[in-house]
Amino acid sequence: MNRRSALWISLLLALGVGAIVAAIIATNDNVDDVSVDSNPAIVELIPPRGDTILPQSNVGVILASGWLGELTYIDNVQIPLDEQRIERALNSVIFRPDEGLVLERLPAQEVCAQIRYWEVRSPDRDQFFSWCFRVDG
Repeated sequence: MNRRSALWISLLLALGVGAIVAAIIATNDNVDDVSVDSNPAIVELIPPRGDTILPQSNVGVILASGWLGELTYIDNVQIPLDEQRIERALNSVIFRPDEGLVLERLPAQEVCAQIRYWEVRSPDRDQFFSWCFRVDG
């Protein structure tokens, strides 16, 4: 076998090992949420994407400084602004199901939520972000 063939075989083996490592990393549940990590507006999702929570758990986001937002829906139910806890000092937008609110409890299934957010300097340039999680019980 000549040197050129050995180089090609080594390169193909390295690519194969790299593909296997990438597949293992992609299926690891502990990997950070890249769509959140790369979004300058969103610091944290509550609950994180893919988590399992109880029916009375908080749902919302913590936004970066200089950003505002509101929940638009949870499980296809529009969340009224007056039922959200919007804490500007903490940059958080939270909804907690309770008696007398649009959602008294989260349904026991996969639930998706969506927020609308915008930069304080550009309130007319809003964006949307959705994520899903599982409700147990």
